[in-house]
Amino acid sequence: MAIIRENLLLRCPTIIGSEIWFYPCLERGMLQAKELINLYERSAHGRVLVVGEIFQAKGRFQRPWLANKGGLWCVLSLYDELLPENRGLLALVWGLALVRTVRSFGVKEAKIKWINDLHVRGRKLAGVLTEKWGNWIIAGLGLNVNNDLPSDLPAINLKSLVKKELPLLLVLKELLKWLNYYYQKLWEEEKITLEDGSVSYTLLQDMRKYSDTLNRCIYYCYNLDQPESGFFGWTRDFSEKGGLIIESEHGLMEVLTGEILYI
Repeated sequence: MAIIRENLLLRCPTIIGSEIWFYPCLERGMLQAKELINLYERSAHGRVLVVGEIFQAKGRFQRPWLANKGGLWCVLSLYDELLPENRGLLALVWGLALVRTVRSFGVKEAKIKWINDLHVRGRKLAGVLTEKWGNWIIAGLGLNVNNDLPSDLPAINLKSLVKKELPLLLVLKELLKWLNYYYQKLWEEEKITLEDGSVSYTLLQDMRKYSDTLNRCIYYCYNLDQPESGFFGWTRDFSEKGGLIIESEHGLMEVLTGEILYI
């Protein structure tokens, strides 16, 4: 393994990516991130693991996730320094950073499906798994770049969209830039809210711009593998906490987590 300090990869000081560990392969990326926190806690805030291949990658509710060679598979750890009510906004950071990254390579069709899935014409391009672990937030980000995908999987990669292979380090550098941009924005705007009570989060403005979730009919459920507990509704807006405001037959309601199916 190797440790690369951010000033060797980027030319400006950052939080996310201040320390980067590269692994050719791992069984589980998030488990390794936790182990590194236990071993080297003082430098864990902003640490990023970049893995060439993850053999037992998992998504929400332990669903299998294909993390084969050629994709960009990252795990980052952040000390939980935000207000509890803003953790939902932190979830938006990941999706916004991903969509700005792929759009910088010319994929203007990419959209965010709340909470932070990235798709192009209904085919998944990237996904995020976030976990609260003690005083830490651990996020696994997966982006299909040059990796081969099974024909029966409703997914797509950057290579097929831009018609060429992309250097993974170049994509990583762009992703780290946008992760830091939105994380810093959230942190700064939280301070303003604490000082004068105003709320004008850049993340919410950009979610309305880069997401295709609003003003459409959806089926909402906490876990779509168990759909009997869900309901139909219309998506109306994103809340100040990063949640989704849905209008159903019972009126308006805010949900902070869960899954949606476009109808």
